[in-house]
Amino acid sequence: MMDIPMKSPIEYIKQAISIYTQKENFIFFAKIMAVLTIVATLLGLLMGYLYPADVYETLDFSNLAYTMGFIVLSLIVSIFGVFVRSTTLVSVINTGGDVKGVFGIGYKKIWKYLIVTMVVGLIVFLGGLLLIIPGIMFAVWFSFSTLLVIDKELKVKEALRQSKEMVSGRFWKVLGRFFVFGLFVIVVAVIFDYIPYAGSIIVSFLSPLFILPSYLLYKDLTV
Repeated sequence: MMDIPMKSPIEYIKQAISIYTQKENFIFFAKIMAVLTIVATLLGLLMGYLYPADVYETLDFSNLAYTMGFIVLSLIVSIFGVFVRSTTLVSVINTGGDVKGVFGIGYKKIWKYLIVTMVVGLIVFLGGLLLIIPGIMFAVWFSFSTLLVIDKELKVKEALRQSKEMVSGRFWKVLGRFFVFGLFVIVVAVIFDYIPYAGSIIVSFLSPLFILPSYLLYKDLTV
């Protein structure tokens, strides 16, 4: 297999920060994340108001309307959560594009995104049941599957196969970069978590930045 040059993890992170902080890109991401964050927050507040935490333990299933409301609202919150993740990924792939277009693509891709993440999640889970090492191995092999489904519009099976091929022969290099990317996300999230009230909102706005290093690595491996 051709040896594709990869940047160091720090270089990918620096490049991601540079892309994210460009004025036009920053405004682009801010518009998208503002909508997603506001709607997600409102749904969370509505869920908390109608069904407080203690209701989960005492939910009266004999009250059909109340129970159905809980189920429907839970489904809406869950589906919107998937929409947030698919749209955020689409925004990274289409950085600087049309904001409305990003929401449209995110909506169209929501089910494919859900399916591929569930398939990869199940594979990694089953691998983890065997031993930790197979779980990590599967996670790295299929790490680009979601990007391939969204970016290249591949079917799930083909995305899994191609992702494994991209990692083949450079497993440890890819794993090492993902490890550093993960540390970057944790450090940034922990820092902003110390800001009362606004911390979690800021972290939500930074979601595209957290995805960008992996996307840049993906782009290098698909050259």
